[in-house]
Amino acid sequence: MTPDLWWLTLAQGLWGLGFGLYGLFFPLYVEKLGGGPVIVGLLTTVAGVITALVVLPGGWLADHVDRRTVLFWGWILGVPVPLIFSLAHHWQWLIPGVVLYFGSAFSTPAMQAVIVAEAPPAKLSTAYTVVMSVFGAGMVVGPTAGGYLTARYSYGLVFWLAAGLYGLSTLAMLKIKRHPPALRRTRPVKWRPEVRPRFFQWMIFSAVLAGVQGIAWPFVVPYWKTVGHLSVEVIGVLGSVAILMATVTGPLWGRMAERWGIPRTLGAGLGLLVVGWLALLWAPESIGWGLFSGLMRGVGEGARGLQGVAVGRVVKPHEAGTAYGLFNLVTELAAALAPLPGGLLFRHWAFAPLTVATFFTAVIAWWLWNGLPGRPTPLPPVTA
Repeated sequence: MTPDLWWLTLAQGLWGLGFGLYGLFFPLYVEKLGGGPVIVGLLTTVAGVITALVVLPGGWLADHVDRRTVLFWGWILGVPVPLIFSLAHHWQWLIPGVVLYFGSAFSTPAMQAVIVAEAPPAKLSTAYTVVMSVFGAGMVVGPTAGGYLTARYSYGLVFWLAAGLYGLSTLAMLKIKRHPPALRRTRPVKWRPEVRPRFFQWMIFSAVLAGVQGIAWPFVVPYWKTVGHLSVEVIGVLGSVAILMATVTGPLWGRMAERWGIPRTLGAGLGLLVVGWLALLWAPESIGWGLFSGLMRGVGEGARGLQGVAVGRVVKPHEAGTAYGLFNLVTELAAALAPLPGGLLFRHWAFAPLTVATFFTAVIAWWLWNGLPGRPTPLPPVTA
């Protein structure tokens, strides 16, 4: 962990805390402003499409412009978004803020490329998962505090506090040193499946997994509210538990991946995620089962960052920005399309999105655990 990685970690944590104040309850805020499950799915799709549109040019910028500059402008664009949300009087007024917030995601490939450039190759799994999962560390306190403040005061106070934390996060980002572009080529880099088969294999796999999870995750809070009849404060605590476990276990999954390999480790994490989904389906009204579900889902989610580590291992550092731009493009598109059918399923049967996601996540976990995607499991050596 170099000084730049520590500053990036601090910036991520502060931003996560700000987002955590309202992010978990955003579907409820949409409903408060006249939206429903389909509108939640629509806004989630808009967010994903906007992200997908900006990450590829953002990845190109990360390889051709100073990466700190890209990071700073990405951060600064997100600062006024909570203030825009606080002024909304109808769910349609949320669209400009959603577009601006997720449009700032053009800086994400630059952040991932800085991690790849700063971390020693042998410790990339640990460094990457530390920096990327610390966003969740800020969100551990956020939902509990946000639920309390929302119940006692208003959403407006929560949004103003979030904007202040976003500003502090941006100041921390300024402490990172300059990272000028390292890409100095006369010939264009070729990004084709036949040239980079492992990169495209991981990219397609991650898109499928993002689509499967995107069917269910935007509707966990509405599910708890409508089926489990839990209060906003209880939902905040349960959300904090899941985020805490994802944050704490992310670096541990990185260490395990250095021993077991990424596919098998990721398969184990998704298996625990399936256990968490099943607990949520079994007893949505139970706080005890909700805590157990949060523990399992959080631990399982902590392993999903290994997909990004896999990408960093199969590309060169000076190409990492473009590689992560492509990777984020397809995964965000998949995640953007999934909530719309998820919303339709939820409207007809609240259990449906979680049931579908649980089944397909279990299939993917079994596949990963039993061998590297696209390759057979090596046979053990024959002994005399």
